Amino acid sequence: MPDYQEVAAKISEALNAAEQCSTTETLENYNLLGEQLSELESSARQSLRSQVGYQPLLTKLESGSPLTAEELKTLRSLIVGDADAYLKYDDDFLQSKNELDKVIYEIREIKSRSLDFETLMHLRVLCREASSALGPTLHYLEQKERVRNFEEHTRGRLDNDASRILAGIIRAMAN
Repeated sequence: MPDYQEVAAKISEALNAAEQCSTTETLENYNLLGEQLSELESSARQSLRSQVGYQPLLTKLESGSPLTAEELKTLRSLIVGDADAYLKYDDDFLQSKNELDKVIYEIREIKSRSLDFETLMHLRVLCREASSALGPTLHYLEQKERVRNFEEHTRGRLDNDASRILAGIIRAMAN
C-alpha cells in the first residue's frame, strides 16, 4: 500500500523550504530546498513502485509471452512514464531554446569586436548562460528521444532480445 502520508509530509517540507527561500535568499536555504525536492521525488518514486505489480509483467517478459494492451501500457509507464510526464507538463523547452538563441546571437555579435579584457569577460558570462539554457533544452530532447525509442521498439510483438532487456530494466526497478 502506498504511503501517501509520507509523500504529503515531503510535499509540506519542500513547500516550507521554498517559502524560506522566498523570505531569505541564501545559498543555505536553496541548498535545503534542493535536498527537500530530491527527497520528495524519491518518496514519490517509491510510492509509485509500491503500486505496480512487477512480477506478472516480469514473468511474461522473461518467457517471451505476448503482452496485453494493458500490460504494454504498464510497461510504458514504468520505462518512459517520467519522460511522458515531462514532455506533457514541461513548457520550458521553447523558453530555453529562445534563451539559447538570444545568447548565441550575442556571441555572434562579439565575434566582430576586439577581444579585449571586458569583451572576454562578457564572452565567458555568455558561455555560462548558453550552457544553462542548453541543459533544459537537451533534457527535453533526451526525454523525447526516450519516448520515440520505446515506441519504435515496442511496435508489434517484442522480440526475445527486447523482452530480455526490458525484463532486466523492470527487475532493477523492482529492487
